Amino acid sequence: MWRCKLVDVLDRLVPLKVWRGYLIEWHRDRCPRCQAGLAGREEARRLLVRAEDIASGLDLWPRARKAIAGGAGTLKPAAAAPRLIWRIALSYAGAVLLAVFVLWFFRSGISVRTGPAAASQDSRIRINYLRVGGEPATAYIYQPSGTDLVVVWAGKNP
Repeated sequence: MWRCKLVDVLDRLVPLKVWRGYLIEWHRDRCPRCQAGLAGREEARRLLVRAEDIASGLDLWPRARKAIAGGAGTLKPAAAAPRLIWRIALSYAGAVLLAVFVLWFFRSGISVRTGPAAASQDSRIRINYLRVGGEPATAYIYQPSGTDLVVVWAGKNP
């Protein structure tokens, strides 16, 4: 159920046809809960209008033919609906907030220490001297919080 809700949120955040097509193909075609919410054949037929359903006195084709032949009006590009513009703006704002949250989340889990102060902060690691290419180098020590993993990276001094 949480996957269905996640797909709905992703569908609303990113209003791109390619993305929606991917979501439909990836989730909604395979999920029995999402398929249960789809309309059946009979319900869909009730929503469609057939030629027999239209009253015989209401024939739109002769009027349309006259308009086409007469060149009635020029087509103007439709202005983007304000609702669509807000939707796109909010989707970008949501993507930026999500990116900031992810970066903050991963950044807060890693501590970075450099130079001689790095060795004094942690008693388990001590680097007395470090050379790269025959010249003194700077040590970068990465330690994810909550783990015993320590990565030491040596870089040349500028």
